[in-house]
Amino acid sequence: MKTTFRFCVMLVGLASLSGLALAREQAMPSTQASNLSCQPPSTAPAASASQDQFDQYSWQMFIALNWPAQNGQRGDPDCAKQPGDPGYTVWQTYKTVEEIFLPKGADPGPWNTPQTAKSLGIINIAALKNSTQVNAVDQAVGGWLIDQAGNPTYYDISANETSYDYIVNNSFYNADVVSKANNINFPNGVIEVKSSWRILTTSDNASRYLTMLARVATFNDQGQRTGVTEAYLGLVGLHIITKVNGYPQWIWSTFEQIDNVPPKELVHGQWVDQPTAGMTYSYFNPAAPAITLNQSPCDWQTQGGQLVCVPKPGTTFQTPNPLNRVTPIAEVTNAVNTNYRTDPGLQRSVLKYYQLITTQRPLMPDNPSNPLGQPTPALSANVTMESYIQPNSSCMNCHSMATPVKSPYKSDFSYLFKFANAPVGKTTKDEE
Repeated sequence: MKTTFRFCVMLVGLASLSGLALAREQAMPSTQASNLSCQPPSTAPAASASQDQFDQYSWQMFIALNWPAQNGQRGDPDCAKQPGDPGYTVWQTYKTVEEIFLPKGADPGPWNTPQTAKSLGIINIAALKNSTQVNAVDQAVGGWLIDQAGNPTYYDISANETSYDYIVNNSFYNADVVSKANNINFPNGVIEVKSSWRILTTSDNASRYLTMLARVATFNDQGQRTGVTEAYLGLVGLHIITKVNGYPQWIWSTFEQIDNVPPKELVHGQWVDQPTAGMTYSYFNPAAPAITLNQSPCDWQTQGGQLVCVPKPGTTFQTPNPLNRVTPIAEVTNAVNTNYRTDPGLQRSVLKYYQLITTQRPLMPDNPSNPLGQPTPALSANVTMESYIQPNSSCMNCHSMATPVKSPYKSDFSYLFKFANAPVGKTTKDEE
């Protein structure tokens, strides 16, 4: 079965950079001052630039995409507003995969169609591996993720207008067309966003989250879909990938809400979780034995030709999956986080409660002998998206293997085309 699960399982052993070396990288003086702009950066740092400069780029992109959107114009910021003002953010008005890849491979039409209040529709649960279509929003590998309140984590993927136009102009929304395409090459300026969300309860402080109301799938205790309900969600993770001039392997930025798991500190030569006393974390349980952390909840079984996640013996779909961070956030990245999170312009915004985990990019983007460009840093893991493969997780390595459904051809680091549907009477699917 050609699924995200199999693609990313192949990553084990590829990464060679240790978490200790990454986390102990010293902060370097920045050549870019912290500033807030409603527009994303027009260029990326040179390939030889420091981690600090790439992390600055990621934060500038994060702020621009989380700027309040212009009413009636999807994907455009309202520069008269400021972060923290009400309304959808820019990236929340991007087209979701549900809007791009319509049933029967239909043309999704013009970009600027009206957006309803429940724009994301049904948010697919992570690792619901019972159809080809939802595989692309599954966790990178391992199964669903249940937070400490016993609720599932939900995921969505969206794309900006440049990406949308490329897909529509080439009829790549049609699975029959895109599965035969042997030259998929997104233009510069493409942005894709993958988000992860958890249900906020009365025990949560919603003022620390980017929030939205959305329809979400409901499940029984075995993880089988039972229906749909409306829920109040808080953003817990955000992958931003950008294709920029000079970087054919794209630039990969990943952010998390700061209450997901506690930070780590170096104690007697070992990295140790340092939870704040009295703090409740969304995915961390201080009483959980170390052997239970970051473990897949799945007893994988084949049902109807599909790999299905069945809860391990003694657990149910509501059993929390305790996590911690395997690779500590680098000192240089933490310094950039502090710089932006304390910026006076963000103090009215929930953005001050988010942190950059890392920026991954190719160190040698134009080396013909190394098409992957040497991912730097070697590891990149968001605890809400790569929960169970953190020790070997690399966004670039995983996405370098992306293909459309039932296709031998690469799809330029994008898994979007796993959502493409075939016209009436066609059954283009991944091979089982």
